[in-house]
Amino acid sequence: MDCCAVERGLNGVFDASTARADAEEFRRHGLTGAARKLAEAVSARGLAGASVLEVGGGVGGLHLTLLQRGAASAHEVDISAAYIAEAQSLAQKLNLAERVTHQRADFAQEAASVPEAEVVVLHRVVCCYPDMPRLLTEAANHARRVLAFSFPWDGWPVRLGEKAFGLWASLTRSDFRFYIHRWRDMQALVAAAGFTLVQRTASFPWQMVVWERRGK
Repeated sequence: MDCCAVERGLNGVFDASTARADAEEFRRHGLTGAARKLAEAVSARGLAGASVLEVGGGVGGLHLTLLQRGAASAHEVDISAAYIAEAQSLAQKLNLAERVTHQRADFAQEAASVPEAEVVVLHRVVCCYPDMPRLLTEAANHARRVLAFSFPWDGWPVRLGEKAFGLWASLTRSDFRFYIHRWRDMQALVAAAGFTLVQRTASFPWQMVVWERRGK
């Protein structure tokens, strides 16, 4: 895997203008759609006093919402410098900055530098990363109690979109790609890491799943 290409691609798409637009959208409307459903599913597992790790947190809407719902602290990891800057600004405006730390990193490659948490969340992240096994393995290793993530439905209409986007990216010389990983592969990997699936919901084309570590 060309890690430099992954970083270039993600920073090229998730740039300053996109980050500002996403932050403004959250300020106006809060979480919507799949993100809101994922937050509700995670909240249902219990947040009181919990630590949260959000991988690929963007402007921070998800982990900030979880803090507002009872989590004690949050740590965000994102590969985009522009998104980290907007996330820091948004946390400050919501008076949550003292409860959030931010780290710019490729989580799958630099997981050893990232703290564990009781709750680990990844929203619209699995589809942006080519090495799904490494990403989810590290996420599972960092989750002491709950692991939650979203991913695109792997049916043929979405796979057709994946191929069309790949063609467009090649023509425009963009390093950014999105990936449709098979649900059965993700399911087997997370189950083997010691987790039980406790909830699965959908907001087309997104699937949201919540796992709990067995014995917790």
